[in-house]
Amino acid sequence: MKNRINKNWSLIFTLIAFVVMTGYGNTEETKKDAQKTVVGAKQVQSATPASVPPAAIAKQPDTDDIAISVEGKILKKSEIEKVVKEKLNALKGKDQIPADKIKEMRVNIKKQMVDGFILRTLMSNEAERRKIKATDKEIKMAIDEIKASLPPDRTVEAFMKENKISREHIILGIKVKKMVQQDLGKKAKPSEEEISKFYNENQEQVIKPESVHVRHILILFAEGDDDKVKAEKKAKIEFLRDKLVNGADFAEIARDNSDCPSKENGGDLGTMTKGQTVQPFEEAAFSQEINAIGPVVTTEFGYHIIQVLEHNLAKSYPLEEVKGKISDFMEQKRKEEVFAALANKLREKAKIVIYEN
Repeated sequence: MKNRINKNWSLIFTLIAFVVMTGYGNTEETKKDAQKTVVGAKQVQSATPASVPPAAIAKQPDTDDIAISVEGKILKKSEIEKVVKEKLNALKGKDQIPADKIKEMRVNIKKQMVDGFILRTLMSNEAERRKIKATDKEIKMAIDEIKASLPPDRTVEAFMKENKISREHIILGIKVKKMVQQDLGKKAKPSEEEISKFYNENQEQVIKPESVHVRHILILFAEGDDDKVKAEKKAKIEFLRDKLVNGADFAEIARDNSDCPSKENGGDLGTMTKGQTVQPFEEAAFSQEINAIGPVVTTEFGYHIIQVLEHNLAKSYPLEEVKGKISDFMEQKRKEEVFAALANKLREKAKIVIYEN
């Protein structure tokens, strides 16, 4: 089943600060709302009385460093510039951003910061209005959940520091989750009929993809290999293939000769689906007969001998097998819709002023 049916709703909202900083909630409705937002402090959103004279909201000298004001809470231009500079420097250091994309990236980061600031401020104010709290137990559970989602060699502290997630962000995530649950009420869980309808109408999402269980032997290319060295390696793997065709044990040959870490398992790579490996290897693996010793395959990594141990065609999961995942997916979807509706509703009513650059 596709990964999106396995999304973890709780973790999404626990990490709301991280999510909104990457543009979450930037729907068509919020884009329309943004068009009603003030630019240069010359107007205010429709929630502000129309009778307020322009002079009353005109840009004042002490607003030079203000980028945006949301219900009186401000985000400074200097704060934005600091984050933009940090992110761009980090990306440049990793060679992840072409020079001609820097300007576009700068604009995107600024927009993400502004969108995130608006959303966090409005959600925080609404949680305060509703008197919603986050207990120490809930905070600990949220942190433990983050920890469980990380690789064994990564700490929660390092992850939070790297992504600029604070304890306050986690607390806000818990409060937002509670508000969404309040608004949703008892409508979150789909009925049996709704689950069955989703299953019948979304077969492409409940298909177990075609897969092959393969093992291989790899003679690895090394940097600087010339034609002579490659010819020697090709001769070696052809020699190994002849031994296999004549009955030699595949696992033993792999353990003694393969340059792939899978040699420890007799060359076994496990089960793979299409798109998980390089094209020449994939084409061979999905076209070979089961148990046959295939012809030598050349990839960017080197020379391979492939044996397919099992080939499973694509098929739909039975409804009973995926019912729980479908239910989780539909429940999550409804919560996301309620969250988006709440965000749009709060933004429509809010007094938001964006000052000129």
